[in-house]
Amino acid sequence: MKILKSLQVDARKPTVKIAREVNANEATVRRRIQKLIRDGIIERFTVVLDYHKLGRVIKAFIGLRVQPAKLKDIVDHLSKHPDIQVLYRTSGDTDIFTEVIFERMEDLNAFLEEELNLEGIVGTIVTIVIGPYKRCPWTGL
Repeated sequence: MKILKSLQVDARKPTVKIAREVNANEATVRRRIQKLIRDGIIERFTVVLDYHKLGRVIKAFIGLRVQPAKLKDIVDHLSKHPDIQVLYRTSGDTDIFTEVIFERMEDLNAFLEEELNLEGIVGTIVTIVIGPYKRCPWTGL
């Protein structure tokens, strides 16, 4: 777990540095990382964008209630939208839960009025993020 935690902080960190952090030799750390990749525990290495520097600071969570017969069509449509960061199938009060990030409140409003005006969506619950207590490790928001 120590190797994974170190890679989550900085996936570009040299194995020699990770080895020092976890008190192991570099060859051992390199082999363990390769095994984590082979076993599918590490799926990929990626970049974390600073959305604030990109000017995209409006983050919202949107819960959707949908007609079961239209679920697949709605998911297919929404999964192609570039401002949707995650899209989940959920239980409880909503059927679909999504996280969106926009530059301006007007963009969020346009998304709600235009993109969510789909046949089969019977209700929405929109929660706008005011500020973080703990930031998302992938989006920084």
